[in-house]
Amino acid sequence: MKKGLTIVGVILLVIIVAMLAIPFLFKDKIKTAVLDVANEQLNAKVDIGDFGLSLFSNFPNATLSLENTTVIGIGDFENDTLVQAKSGSVTIDLFSLFGDNYKISKISLDKASVFAHALADGRVNWDIMKADSTSTVTTEESPSAFNLNLKKISINDCNVIYQDDSTKMKVILNKLNGEVSGDFSASGTTLNIGSTIDEVSFIMSGVPYLNKVKAKADAKLNANFDNMKFTFTESNLQINDLKASIDGWFAMIGEDYEGMDFDLKLNAPDTQFKDILSLVPAMYTADFKDVKTSGTASLDAYIKGLMQDETYPAFDVKIAVKDAMFQYPSLPKSVNDINVDVAINSKGGDLDNMIVDISKFAFNLGGNPFSGNVNISTPMSDMNVKASANGTIDLGMIKDVYPLEKGTELNGKLTANMSIATRISAIEKEQYESISASGTLNLSNMVYKAEDMPEVLINNASMEFTPRYVNLPALDVKIGKNDISASGRLENFIAYALKDQTLKGQLSIKSNYLNANDFISEETSTGSEETASSSTEDIIIPKNIDFALNAALNQVVYSKINITNMAGNMTVKNGILTLNNVSANALGGSCKVTGSYDTSDPVKPKVDFNLALSNVSFAETFKSVESVQKFAPIFENLVGTYSMNLNFNTSLGQTIMQTLAGLVANGSLQTSNIKIENVAALSALSSALKTDALNSISPKDINLPFSINNGQITTKPFSLNLGDGGVMKLEGSTGLDQSINYTGNVTLPKSLSNSIINNVPITITGTFTSPKIGVDTKALVSGAASSAISDLLGGEKGTDLSSTISAEKTKQIEKIRTEADNTAKKLVEEAEKQSQSLVEKAGSNTLKKVAAEAAGKKLVQEAEKQAQNLRDKAEEQIKKLEAE
Repeated sequence: MKKGLTIVGVILLVIIVAMLAIPFLFKDKIKTAVLDVANEQLNAKVDIGDFGLSLFSNFPNATLSLENTTVIGIGDFENDTLVQAKSGSVTIDLFSLFGDNYKISKISLDKASVFAHALADGRVNWDIMKADSTSTVTTEESPSAFNLNLKKISINDCNVIYQDDSTKMKVILNKLNGEVSGDFSASGTTLNIGSTIDEVSFIMSGVPYLNKVKAKADAKLNANFDNMKFTFTESNLQINDLKASIDGWFAMIGEDYEGMDFDLKLNAPDTQFKDILSLVPAMYTADFKDVKTSGTASLDAYIKGLMQDETYPAFDVKIAVKDAMFQYPSLPKSVNDINVDVAINSKGGDLDNMIVDISKFAFNLGGNPFSGNVNISTPMSDMNVKASANGTIDLGMIKDVYPLEKGTELNGKLTANMSIATRISAIEKEQYESISASGTLNLSNMVYKAEDMPEVLINNASMEFTPRYVNLPALDVKIGKNDISASGRLENFIAYALKDQTLKGQLSIKSNYLNANDFISEETSTGSEETASSSTEDIIIPKNIDFALNAALNQVVYSKINITNMAGNMTVKNGILTLNNVSANALGGSCKVTGSYDTSDPVKPKVDFNLALSNVSFAETFKSVESVQKFAPIFENLVGTYSMNLNFNTSLGQTIMQTLAGLVANGSLQTSNIKIENVAALSALSSALKTDALNSISPKDINLPFSINNGQITTKPFSLNLGDGGVMKLEGSTGLDQSINYTGNVTLPKSLSNSIINNVPITITGTFTSPKIGVDTKALVSGAASSAISDLLGGEKGTDLSSTISAEKTKQIEKIRTEADNTAKKLVEEAEKQSQSLVEKAGSNTLKKVAAEAAGKKLVQEAEKQAQNLRDKAEEQIKKLEAE
C-alpha cells in the first residue's frame, strides 16, 4: 500500500511539475508561431506586448493570453489601427500543444478597439491577407496550424468604428459587451447571442441619425455554416426605450464571402410616441422616464436583397407620429400638435435609388406653430432637393418645455419662411432658371449663457434666399467680449449644406474687439526644460470655403500682441488664408503684411509672410513676441524703435521651438533711435578694455541685414557707432539655444586710443547671458607694431650710396662700408630707445602693455632687418666698383 501511494504521489508530482513547466517550455514556441503566421500571411504590422500560457484555469485545456496587442495597417492604411486590445485569451486543447495543429475552443477579448475603414475607391483596411496566402488551398498534406473548434466568443468593454468613405457613413459602438456561444465546429448549430452597447451612433453625410443611444440585443440564430446562412428564431432588440424584434435571415455569399444576402423585417407592434422620442439624444435625459406623452406612433422597416460591391439591397424605413405631445413633469408647458411622417426607402441596386422623404414635420411651441418638409432623391448622382420651413420658434420658451442645464439661459426668436427646390447640377452649371429658392431666415435678440462658457449674443442674423445666391444683409454677433459684424452674400450655399461642396462668398467684416486667444485652446508640452514650451492647436481652415473678405478690425489680440486699426483685403480658398497688403498698428508702431497661412495639409500647416514694420518698439516686441525672446534676447536690453522688412516661412510644429527650428527668413533692421545698455557681451568687452564707455551706448543709423535658417540667426557685417570716433563692426550668429558666435573689430574712441592701439579685433562666444570675450592678440600686436614702425621709419630714406662714389676706389669702398654700418647701428639704437618708450607710455593698462612690448620687439627686429639691408646694398655697390 505504501509503495502504491508513493508511486501515485510521484505521478501527481510529475504532472504538477509538468503543468508548471509546460507554459514556460511552449510559451516562446507558440508566440513565435503566431507572429510567424502573422508576418507571413498579413499585410499589416502585428505586435504583441506580452504573452502567457496557463494550464490550470481551463484544465484540461490550456489558456493562451495576449497583452497589449495591435494590428496596424500599411500603405494607404498606415495611420489605421485595425485592432488594439489590452488583453485577449484563447483556449487551446492541451494535447494539441504536443503537435503542430492547435485546436481553439474559446476566444475572449477585453478592452479592445476595432477600426474598420472602407475607402472611397472600395479598398478596405481589413483586407490584410496576402494574395499568395489567400490562394493557397489547405489540403490534408498541408494542414492549417490552427483548427477552430469554437464553443464561445466573449467580448468585454470594446469599441468598434466602421467608416465608409464612399457613402460618408460612420457607425460607432462604444463599450460593447457580449457573448456568442454554440458549436462553431459543426455544420449546423444554434447560436445564442447576448450583447449590450452603452453608446451607438449612426452618422450619414455628417448627419447624426443616432447619437450615443443605448442598445441591447438577445437572439437565437440557426446557423448553417455549410451555406453561411443565419436565421433568427428568437430576437429581442432595444434601442433606448424602443423595443422591437427581427424576423428573417441573412447569408454570406461568394467564394470569399465578400457579399451578403438579406431578408429581414423589423417588428415593433407596440411602439409608443415616447419610445420614438427616446431616440432623440437631447430628449433622453435623466428624468425622461417621467415625461408625459400622448398621440399615436408607428415604426416599420425591412431590408431585402443582395449587398455586394456597388449593389445594395432594397430597404424601407417608415416612422409616423400623429397628434402627439410631450411634457416634462417639472416644467409648466408642453410641446403640442407634433406630427411627423418619415419614409426612407430604396428599390435596391444603386444607392442613387434611395429616397428620403420627410413629408411632414410640425409642432406647436407655446402657441407658435412651426412646420417643414424635406424630400431628397438621386442623392449620389445629382441630388434633387425640395425643402421648406415656415414658422416661429421663441427660444425663450424652451426652458418651459425642456430642462436646460443649471446656469443655462436662452432667449431670442427664430423666424423662417423659405422654400428651396433644385438639383445640385443646376447650381453647379449656374442654370438659375431651373432653381427655385425664396424666403428668409432670421434670428434676432438671441442670448445664450452657460456655465464655463462666454455669453453668446446674436443681435441680428438674416439670410435672404434667391436662386443665384444667399444674401446676408446683416450679421451681428458678440461672444464674450468679442464682437463681429458682417454683410455680403454667399454663393453655392445649398450645395455646401447638402453635398459639402465649396461655399463661395464676398463679405465685409467689422469688429471693435476680437481676441483670437479665446478661440484657441492652449496646451503645454511635457518635454524637457530645453524644449518645453506652450503651444496652441492650429486653426484649420476648411478647404470648401472660398471667401473674399474686406476687413476693418479696430482691435485684435493674438497671443500677447495687441493689434489695432487692422484693415485690408483677405481671401480664404482651398484651406489657405491669404493677406493682401493688410495694414495695422502693433508693437508701438505700424506694420503691413502680405502672405499666406496654409492649412491645405492639416497635419503640417505653413506660414509664408512678407512683413514690413515701421517705428515699432524694441521693448514691446520682446514682451509680445515669443520667437524674438528665443532668437534675439538682446531686444530686452534695447530702448528705442526700429523698422524692419522680413520675409519668412516655416511649418508650424507642436511647440514654438519646433516651429522656429524650421524657420527660414531674411530681412534687414534699421534704427536711428536706440540705446543699448546692460548687455552682458558689451559689459564683458568694457571690462576687457578697462572702460565703462561700452556699458551704455547710443549708436546712430544702424542697418542690420540678417537671415534665419537651421535654428540660427546670422547677421551680415554691420557697424555700431560708439561715439567719440569709436566704431564696432560685427558679424556672426545667434542660436535658438541662445548661443552666440560673433567676430569683429573695435575702433577705439579717441579717449581710449593712442599711436600703439587703435583697432582691437574681438570674438564673442558663449551664450547671451554668459558671453566669452576674446581678443585676437596676434592681429592686435601686428597692427600695433606696424603702426609704431611706420612712425619710426616713415621718414627714413636710407643712405644715398651713389653720392659717396669718388675717383679712388679704395677710399670709396671704405666710405660706403662705414656709412652703411653707422646708419645701421643708429637705426637699431633708435629702435631700441623707441621700444622702451612704447612700454613706458603703456602704463598699467594690460592690453596696451602687451601690445607695446610686442610692438617694441617687432620694431627692433624690423630695424635690424633694415640695417642688414643697408649693409647688403653697400656690398652690392662695392662689387660694382671693384668690377669697373
